[in-house]
This record gives sequence, C-alpha cells and structure tokens, in this order.
Amino acid sequence: METRILQGARIQERIFAEVRTKINDSIQESGKGPGIVFLGFEGVPLNKYSMPLHVKVAADSGFRVASHLLPEEITFQELNNLIGKYNEDSETNAIVILQPVPGHINPILLENLIKPEKEVEGFHPQNMLGSMVPELCINPYPMCLPEALKEIFNDEGVKIRKDDEWLFVLDDGFFTNPLTQMIVRTAASKVVPKDSPVTFINKESGHLQKYLKIADFLVVVSKHPCYIQPEWLKPGVTIIDIYSNLVKEIPSKQDPSKMVPVIRGGVNTETVKGIASNILPVPGGLMTVVLAILLRNAVKAFEREQ
Repeated sequence: METRILQGARIQERIFAEVRTKINDSIQESGKGPGIVFLGFEGVPLNKYSMPLHVKVAADSGFRVASHLLPEEITFQELNNLIGKYNEDSETNAIVILQPVPGHINPILLENLIKPEKEVEGFHPQNMLGSMVPELCINPYPMCLPEALKEIFNDEGVKIRKDDEWLFVLDDGFFTNPLTQMIVRTAASKVVPKDSPVTFINKESGHLQKYLKIADFLVVVSKHPCYIQPEWLKPGVTIIDIYSNLVKEIPSKQDPSKMVPVIRGGVNTETVKGIASNILPVPGGLMTVVLAILLRNAVKAFEREQ
C-alpha cells in the first residue's frame, strides 16, 4: 500500500499569500494594519523555537508583533494584568497563548481572560461553544485545528465516509487537562460526521490496541515520541499526528554554530509507510496549516474593527 505523506507547506504558503495581500492592501488604502501579540512560557522547551517562528511569520506577513516569553512561576494575576492591557489596546487585534501553560495556571480561565473577538484560535470557552453550536452565531472565526484539517483533506482529496471509525488517543496528562479535553472534543465535533463512531481513549488503556485495529482515522496527541507501533494499526488508516515533541537539538547543517530542533510526534512516519493510507506527520503536517489559519483569523479580527 502506498502511504501519502500530507505536508501542509503548500497550503500554508497559499494562505500566507492571501494574508500578505490583505494586509498590504489595507496599509495602502488606510495606512493601518493588524497587530498581534504572542504569549509563551519559559518552562516549555520548544517555545524557544516556536515563539521566534510565530513572531517571524507574523512580521513577514505585515503584522505589528509583540511577544512575551514569560517566567514559569508567573501568577494568574500578573497574566490577568498583561492580557488586560492588550485587551484594551486598540492596536492589538489578536492575542495568542502558546500552549501548554504552567501547571499552576488553569488554561481555560487563562483563555477566558482574552476578549472573545481577540482570541483567534478558537480556544476561548465562548468561541468553543460557538464552534459546537454554530446556530448561536457567536463565533467570530473558525476554530483553527478543524479548519486546517478540512483545508488539507479538501486539497488532498481525502474522503471521510459516514461509517468510518474515529479514534482519538491522548496521554493521561491531556485527559486531565480541561482545555485539551475541550479542544479535542470541540474539534472532533467539527470534522467527524455525526453518524460516525468516535472514541476517545487514554494512551495507557489496556484496550488501546483493540481500538487501534478498527480505527479508520487515528488522531494522536502524545508527549511520548513515536509511541504508536505499526503492528497495532489497521491497514489503510489515516493518521493525524498533532503534538510536537522536542527530542533533541543538533547543529545546523548550514551553520554548525547554531542549534536546530529535532521534533517528533506520537507516530514514527517511516514505520507506518505501507500500512497507513495517509499521514499528517509531525513536523510539517496539520500544525503547519494551523499557524496559517491563525494569521488569517487575526486579519479577520482586524477587519472587524475597521
């Protein structure tokens, strides 16, 4: 069986081009462009790479960018004060919190501090409710994760049949994280057909392999790199790997004086070739397009204010 590796770079660049054009047109017409702020935490090893990446792509697209890499011991009140400042800043149209957050901070309460119209990922409780119940008409932008998946599947011609079995495999830590639980279930509600079987299972469950053998679509959110074994899988499965793990750092081939990250997801792409029909890998898969959708939503946030 041929396994298609679904990379998001082409779609990402298409959306980035749309974003750049809209921002450039706005600046040419009114002299105004959008502003975005990124908040991350020092205790997350990957943030020393992901924060500069977010800042660079936003700046290259034409955003005014602010960023804060915050100490892990920061208090909720200090975060409240910082986010409150950007909530009231008319020049800031989008506020993005890079996940995860320190263990002493409730991630749902943290996202709730952001004004819903400035929260562009779809993680604010009100925005997640709007995603799950679109009839409420309260969600200003599409949730990034499911929107990115739909963009990729449409572009690659991946078909979802109504009777396909969906399996979401999460670490125990993600099951106990209330924000992750809400994100995964909200995203699932947007992409899984209403009459399709869907199962959420702890990676440590003794029944994991039984469910993997029947899964047509497998979504993996794990801090354990390459955990899923190829012999556990149903032939023809479509794999959506989500969580990025910093495995190690190595010297750059272009500049050996600089270190670059080696990133892996919960599935080893090489070992599932010939078994899976499609895989959205880590790195280069779903999250590549999520970043582009995030910036597109941030432009919409700016346009709403004009």
